[in-house]
Amino acid sequence: LLIVSGHSMDPTFHTGDLVVAWPDDDYEVGDVAPYRVPEGEPGAGGLVIHRIIGGDGAAGFVMQGDNNPTPDIWMPRDEDIVGRQVLVVPRVGELMAWVRQPAVLAALVAGLVTAVTVSGGLSRRDETEDDGDEPTVDLRGPAVEPTDDGSELTTVS
Repeated sequence: LLIVSGHSMDPTFHTGDLVVAWPDDDYEVGDVAPYRVPEGEPGAGGLVIHRIIGGDGAAGFVMQGDNNPTPDIWMPRDEDIVGRQVLVVPRVGELMAWVRQPAVLAALVAGLVTAVTVSGGLSRRDETEDDGDEPTVDLRGPAVEPTDDGSELTTVS
């Protein structure tokens, strides 16, 4: 899963789009593939998502952003390619980035704690009551009792 940042792949992707990529054994010209900048290169380890426009996995792929006038300076090999784009979910990355902000995370955790507290808390079984037996389920169903008018009353216990 990658969240797009920048404009190098406009109009294919936009900042905040979520891209799902899946590893493959064979990449070819035309594939959109995220890759790690090769070791020993400026920006090594950084993640880039661009289109394969030439080369091969052994010698290195020629990569270029759809909105870039020239190819990338890096030529990733098969081992640098993370996967091939299989799905794009527009703008979901913006929501994920927003949720990951410390203030938003703190508010979400505070809301969860408040909800658990107000609802009576999380119930835990007292360790001293543990008789070692697995819990059992009564499969007989609810009890049915006749009423004064002849109808049946179902009681649940």
